[in-house]
Amino acid sequence: MTMRRDGCRARPNLNGLFGRQCGTTVGYCYSAANKNMDVTWGENTLYDYLLNPKKYIHGTKMGFPGLKKPQKRADLIVYLKSATA
Repeated sequence: MTMRRDGCRARPNLNGLFGRQCGTTVGYCYSAANKNMDVTWGENTLYDYLLNPKKYIHGTKMGFPGLKKPQKRADLIVYLKSATA
């Protein structure tokens, strides 16, 4: 596990991602934008988020620029569904 000096993990754990409320993983210090976003992660919300995370959640710390190609987003979601179940 990667920890920062402030006791927060460097990344949130994606286990159990589908059906989880945005900004609620224990042990990860989310931005206020993520904590206050009223989103439950599912296929549709992840698909929209993965296009452009900073546009989907204004103020997020996420440095990932997104996946522009629809098939790449769909493939990642299929992978995440099996890997995080």
